[in-house]
Amino acid sequence: MSAIAIDFGSSNTVIARWNIATEQPETMIFGNLNRPAPLNGLVPSLVYVQNAAAEIVEIGQRIIDQGKDRTQPRLFNQIKRRLVANVNYVPQLDGVKVTPEWLGNQFLREISKELRSQQIFPSEIILTAPVQSYEKYLRWLEECSNAIFAPNLPTLPTPRIRILDEPTAAALGYEAIAPSALVLVIDFGGGTLDLSLVRLPKSENVAKWGEQIGVNRSEWTEHQAEAIAKTGYTIGGEDIDQWLVQDYLEGCEDSTNGSETNNLSVLKFLMERIKINLSEVETTSEIFFDITTNSAKEITYTRQQLEKLLDHKGFYRVLQSAIDELINRAFNKGILKGDIKHILLVGGCTLIPSVVSFVEDYFKMGKVYSHKPFEAIAHGALMLSQGVSLQDYLFHSYAIRYWDRAMEQWKYQPLFRRGQVYPTRRPVELLLRATQPNQSEIALTIGELESRPSGAAEISFNGDRLVMQFDQKAKETFQPLQSDANGEGMPQAIAMLDPLGQPDCDRLKVLFSISENRELLVTAIDLLTQRQLLTNYPVAKLQ
Repeated sequence: MSAIAIDFGSSNTVIARWNIATEQPETMIFGNLNRPAPLNGLVPSLVYVQNAAAEIVEIGQRIIDQGKDRTQPRLFNQIKRRLVANVNYVPQLDGVKVTPEWLGNQFLREISKELRSQQIFPSEIILTAPVQSYEKYLRWLEECSNAIFAPNLPTLPTPRIRILDEPTAAALGYEAIAPSALVLVIDFGGGTLDLSLVRLPKSENVAKWGEQIGVNRSEWTEHQAEAIAKTGYTIGGEDIDQWLVQDYLEGCEDSTNGSETNNLSVLKFLMERIKINLSEVETTSEIFFDITTNSAKEITYTRQQLEKLLDHKGFYRVLQSAIDELINRAFNKGILKGDIKHILLVGGCTLIPSVVSFVEDYFKMGKVYSHKPFEAIAHGALMLSQGVSLQDYLFHSYAIRYWDRAMEQWKYQPLFRRGQVYPTRRPVELLLRATQPNQSEIALTIGELESRPSGAAEISFNGDRLVMQFDQKAKETFQPLQSDANGEGMPQAIAMLDPLGQPDCDRLKVLFSISENRELLVTAIDLLTQRQLLTNYPVAKLQ
């Protein structure tokens, strides 16, 4: 059995496979798709659309080698970040709407072509997803991968598709961690900051992890990893690059020719190199060559300047808030800050010395690991192919929307709280009634419910600057799992009433449960006729 793991990142993607001979994961290199050494394990997460109608694209390092990586309408980066966020503007090329989902499909399709060109037909494909990704992202990832990686030969079996959250994968990818250890993973990449507290399997023999695979995942075994607390924010190295560009341009306001603003893509490329270099040296310079004036300028930054800029933009405050939030969630599970002895750093931003120092100062009693910042996620995901199972839980709360006739406003009845282990042992039962006379149906609109207590911090952007606002009032935010073109919530299921429903009595008994595959299942019984209208009807994939 061959397994492939794909860590689709905002800036870079890593593809790894299980080497049967060495019984170890290994990063795959696809020639001109990967970056030059020493970063040749990374595929730049870029898509250049040559012909959208014919679905002809280039991806990865090929784009850079061909000089097509300058800002232009046909070049797309930060695709994963667009998938996680809500994007309002969708460009159109060659008569095709180039949505983030379309771009993600094209990127993964090119990866699939490379695998097939090397006669690699995996029996299992494990993909990773960030903590804060909403249900729509997971649904897209699962649906597109099932279609893209389906075999083109009838003699080949369809590969099994599995999805694992990135921080948990990273915890499995760092070999230095002891069995049963509490592990905090800080995954700080190009577009997202994800934190996850995980307890690794109890078994000392890693080769036996997962011997109990197939048992009810709500039951703890010595071969299972347990996800305890998670949180995430949409911020990363891409923001730092943009801040450096803006900082440099603000110092060039007296420039009369405007050459810098006309070459933003070149500047951004240079600032990314400056950011990377400052992880190794105290001072670094890059040459900006302006082809319009045939002149060159030297851009110099020190590590101290970078750290001052990050502090000004609220970067460290966001990092502090994220760690504090996770520690508070762990405390609710009976785990103290001092209990966390292993901290794993993943992603390019964790190469910044001030980030490492910040984490080391925060966890003075723990040991910080940082020797696999790029490969830990993909390598750890491959452990699932070796039988590691996970006692996992939901890290979003879910609720059903209903109309309060007395208050004349929408309200939300919680179904499953964040931290709910799945599959569920017993269903959640609700009794529903019509909201108006002679009602022909009862619609079930379900969504993610985020509750922020009083004093909670909310991250937003003021221009390009990160701002933390502290709300003194408790607040609930409801995001429907499915919305129409106007952003209005759409029902996941509709129970038809015959005879018509009246608002003076309970009419439906609805049972909600979660399967082992994170599917939300609904059973609806008409209390008047005793007919079963829905039976374990799958309405959504939860996260």
